[in-house]
Amino acid sequence: MPGTLGVWLGERYVGELTNLPGDYNLFSFDEAYVDDAHRPVLSQSLLDTSGAPRRAIPRTHRVAPPFFANLLPEEGGLLRALIARQHALERTRDYPLLRVLGEDLPGAVVLRPLEGPLERLAHPSAAGLPTPTNPGLRFSLAGAQLKFSASMQTDRLTIPAEGVGGKWIVKLPTNTFPRLPENEHAIMSYAKRIGLDVPEVRLLPLADLDGLPAGLPALRQDEPPLVYAIRRFDRGNGGTRVHVEDMNQIADQYPADKYEHRAMHWIANVVQTICEPDDVDELVARLVFGIGVGNDDMHLKNWAVIYPDGLHARLAPLYDYVCTARYSTAGSLALTLAGERDPRKLDLAAVERFSARAEISVSRALLVARRTVQRMREAWPEVGEGLTDRDLVEAIEGRFRVVPLMRGH
Repeated sequence: MPGTLGVWLGERYVGELTNLPGDYNLFSFDEAYVDDAHRPVLSQSLLDTSGAPRRAIPRTHRVAPPFFANLLPEEGGLLRALIARQHALERTRDYPLLRVLGEDLPGAVVLRPLEGPLERLAHPSAAGLPTPTNPGLRFSLAGAQLKFSASMQTDRLTIPAEGVGGKWIVKLPTNTFPRLPENEHAIMSYAKRIGLDVPEVRLLPLADLDGLPAGLPALRQDEPPLVYAIRRFDRGNGGTRVHVEDMNQIADQYPADKYEHRAMHWIANVVQTICEPDDVDELVARLVFGIGVGNDDMHLKNWAVIYPDGLHARLAPLYDYVCTARYSTAGSLALTLAGERDPRKLDLAAVERFSARAEISVSRALLVARRTVQRMREAWPEVGEGLTDRDLVEAIEGRFRVVPLMRGH
């Protein structure tokens, strides 16, 4: 049934997402938001060349416009299937999913059904909301991996009965990729060790996680019962929300295109254009680190910007870094770097070419790259010694051997 969702950014009303007959979806900005010179940023992709909100945004069929589609769990993933089943929804239709999940989306975006013209005057604070009449998860986390929004109290994680309000993201073990929670925790801890911007992370027993929904796949007996948890950087104290958007949203692409149409230098150019100079250094360091630890899955949705004051973008903290080389020795980067996907061809000359294409300082990028490699090598003996997954250790050390950049070349 057609309807309209009001779109808020925190407590600021910004527009409407309307589901039209035939399951077409149309987003339009609110005129008061457009006229406000100090309006918070919803998305770089929804601004015109002058920096004003776009007036003409194409309508879409079944799926929502790209910015909103990227707020949902990816089609084909377990989380989307689970939510669709719990709420008796078609998993291929975005609007009903956004209606159900609109109170707990990534970033500061809130979507609420508009029942009348005055509804937009009330900001979407949780205290003023009616209690949902049907049970089931009501949070959305973008991506394909099974993960949940959770709260933590005294070292125990709880997935709320309706999935709203968690300040942590928890990822479960999987039968497809052995010891994945340990892998991500190790890589993220290593990144923090060398000075990258990493949120608080934990590795906890599965038994310390309460509220798991029924019907999840059983674990193999040889899989350690551990979960990986990371503190959400888009949730502040007192229930505040901090707006973020990923690079796929900025590129105005659908989730399925996160590996397409852009290269690493495009991400760097975006950061150079809308963020601070220190963020460019951080991006280069993360890129070198990711290549060095065998994280070949650095696609567009694994890079994001955050708006601490709602107006000005900064590079968001690091997230979703794992050693994919632990599971595949093929070693092909998700996005090209200086025209290359093969990590074995990445050296300091590739960093030069990447920097030139990104229009960032070549000399600065080389300095950051060399410094990052040095820090990685200095920290590795102790980091590696503390890991119990020897396959992970061998994968990282193998990457050190075959990537020229890691040898200072």
